[in-house]
Amino acid sequence: MFRQTKSLWPTVRRSIHQIKPIRQSILPAAHYKSRLTTNKLFYTTVISEPTTKTLNWSKYCELVENSNEQIPAEELEALSKFTVSSKTIKPSVAISRIQDILKYMSTRQDNPDVKASFCTCCNHLIQAYVQQGDLKTAKLVFDKMVAVGDVNERSIMQVVNGIRSHGTRAELYEFQKSMESKGLWIDSSLLYNAVIYALRDFGDLPGCRYYFTEMKKKNLTNTVHVYRAIMSVYRKANQPNQVLKYFNEMKEEGLEPTAGEYGMLFGSLSKDKNYHTLLKDVFEEMKSKKQPINLSFFLYMGWDPLEAMKEMGKTNLNVSVRDCNSGLAYYVKKNQFPEALNVMKWMNEYKIKMDTFSYSIMIDALAKDYDTPPSIVFTLYEDMKRHKLIPDKVTFTSLITNCCKNQDLDKALSLLNEMQIYEIKPNTYTFNSILNVLSSMTETSSVDVERASLVWSQMTDLGIQPDTRTCNIYLSLISRLIKSVQLQNNESERYSQTTLWEELEDTSRRVPQTVKEMQRMYRYMRRHKLENMHPDFVTYSIVINAMSAAGEVRSAMQVYDDAKMSRVTLPVSAYNEMMSALQRCGRVSESMGIWHDMKLQSILPDNTTYSIVLENCEQLGLVESLESIRRQRKLDFDRLQELEKKKEMRRLDRSLKRQ
Repeated sequence: MFRQTKSLWPTVRRSIHQIKPIRQSILPAAHYKSRLTTNKLFYTTVISEPTTKTLNWSKYCELVENSNEQIPAEELEALSKFTVSSKTIKPSVAISRIQDILKYMSTRQDNPDVKASFCTCCNHLIQAYVQQGDLKTAKLVFDKMVAVGDVNERSIMQVVNGIRSHGTRAELYEFQKSMESKGLWIDSSLLYNAVIYALRDFGDLPGCRYYFTEMKKKNLTNTVHVYRAIMSVYRKANQPNQVLKYFNEMKEEGLEPTAGEYGMLFGSLSKDKNYHTLLKDVFEEMKSKKQPINLSFFLYMGWDPLEAMKEMGKTNLNVSVRDCNSGLAYYVKKNQFPEALNVMKWMNEYKIKMDTFSYSIMIDALAKDYDTPPSIVFTLYEDMKRHKLIPDKVTFTSLITNCCKNQDLDKALSLLNEMQIYEIKPNTYTFNSILNVLSSMTETSSVDVERASLVWSQMTDLGIQPDTRTCNIYLSLISRLIKSVQLQNNESERYSQTTLWEELEDTSRRVPQTVKEMQRMYRYMRRHKLENMHPDFVTYSIVINAMSAAGEVRSAMQVYDDAKMSRVTLPVSAYNEMMSALQRCGRVSESMGIWHDMKLQSILPDNTTYSIVLENCEQLGLVESLESIRRQRKLDFDRLQELEKKKEMRRLDRSLKRQ
C-alpha cells in the first residue's frame, strides 16, 4: 500500500529551505539504496590540475603558507589562466581562487613583474564572473580597473563578450560609447569583431554594417577574420547574396580566403539551388589552391556522406575521423541507422579509429531507437572501453536511456556508479534518465515510488537541481497508484475549496496518501522560484487526469484554471477527463463550459469528446445543440477515423515495447 511508503515530500521540503537533504532509510528499497551510494568527496568539485609543468593549486597554497617563498609572476598568471579556462572547475570556485591569487599579488605590488601580471589576472576574474552569469559584478571589477587606469584591450573584450552572453543590445551600445568618451576604446580589429559578433547575436544587422564601415574607415579590414565576421552576420540573416558579395570583396582586397571563409560561403549558398553551379566552381578553385577540404563541403553540394568519403579516398583527399563523425551525425539526424552502421564498417575497413565523439553519436542514436536491442548498444560501449576511450556525461546518459528498453534499473544504477569511477559528475538529464527507467516499468508499485524518492534524494545530495521533467516523472509514477472512484451527483460539492492550496485535512473523509502526495508536489512546483521547476502542459495533464479519477473534482478544476491562467494548451485527453469528471458528479453545465473552452482554444475534439458532449446535451435538454454537434461529428468522420487508427497503433507499439 502506498501509505506504507515514505513520501518524497520531506526531501522536497528541505530543498525549499536550501538545506542539504538527509538520505532516507527505506527498508523495502534497501537494495537500491546501496546501489545509489556515491563518494561525496569526489562529487563536491572535481579539480584537474594543469597538465603542463606549471604551478598547481595545492602547490600554490603550500607556497603561500610559507611566506619565505616568492612565487614568480608568470606562474601566478598561468595558474589564473588555467583556473578560468578549465572545464572541470566551477565558475564559483574559479572566482574564489582568482580572488585569492589577486589578494596575494596585491602584497607584492613592489615587484614590477607582479604589477604587470595583476591586470591579466583581473581580466581572468572578469571572465570567471561572466562564466557564472554575473555580468553586474564583472562590470564592477572592470570599473575598479578603470579607476586605477589599469585596463587594456583584453579587459574591454571580456566585458563585450559578457554583454553578448548575458546583456542587451542597448547595454553594448552604451558600453562602447562610454569607452570612446573616456578615451579608453582601442581601435583594433579584434574589439570591433567582438562587437559585430555580439550585435549579430542580438539580430542588429544595421549595427553590424555600421561598425564594419567604421573598421573600413580606420583601415582595420586587412585580415580575413574581419570578413569572416561580417559574412557570418549575413549567413545568420539568411542573405546569401551579401555573403557572396563580401567574399568577393575580400578577394579583391588581395586577401586569400582560408577554409573557414570557404566554409562560411558554402554553408550560406548551399541553401539556395541557384548557387549550386557556382559552388562547384568554387570547389574546383579550392582544389586548385590546395585548400584543406573536408566532408562538409561535399555535404553542402548534396553528396551522400558515404559516397563522398569514397570519393575523397579516390582523389587522395584525407578522410579524418572528424569527417566520419560528420557522416555519422548526418545519417543519425535522418534516422538512417543502417547507413550510419555502414560508416562504422567503412572506418574499420580503412583503419580510421573511432573517437569518443564517434561512439557517443552511435550510442545515443541506437539507445533511442526501440528497434535496436539494448545488448547491441552495450556491446558498442564495451568496444569503446576496449579502445581505451573515456566516455563522457552524454554517453552515460544515453546508456541509461538504453536501460528503458528492458526496464533494467540495476544496470542503470551500475552505470551511475561507473560514472564515479571515471570521475564524471552526473547532471539533471542523467537522473531524469534513471527515473525514466522506473517510469518505463510495465507494472508500478509503491516500491517504485520509494526508488524514485531515493533517486531524488541522491540528486540533491550531489547539489543537482531537479527540473520540471523530474517532477513530472515522479507525478506520473504516483498517478499510476491512484485508484479510480465513482462519485455520486454533487458529492464533490462538500469538499473545501482550499483543499489543494492549503494543507488542511477534511475530517469528513479519508484522502488517500497518493492524492496528498500529488497535491503536495504540484503545490511545490507552482510556488517554486525557479522557472525550470514550474508546471508545464504535461504536469497539468497528469494532475488533472489523476485528480479527476480520484474524485477530487475541485482540485482538478483548480489545476485546470491554473492552466488557463498560464495560457497553457492542454491535450484533448485532459479536457475529456475534466468534462467526464464534472459530468459524473452532476455538474453538467460546468462540463459544457470545458467544451466551450476547447472551441475557443481551437482544440479539435475526438470521439470521446463528442460522446461526453452529446450526453451532456441530452441531460440538459439542448435539442438544437445536440443536432448541431451530431452534424459536426459526421462531417468530422474522416479525421476521427484517422485518430482512432493512430491511437490503436500507439497502443500496439507500447505493448510490443513492453514484451
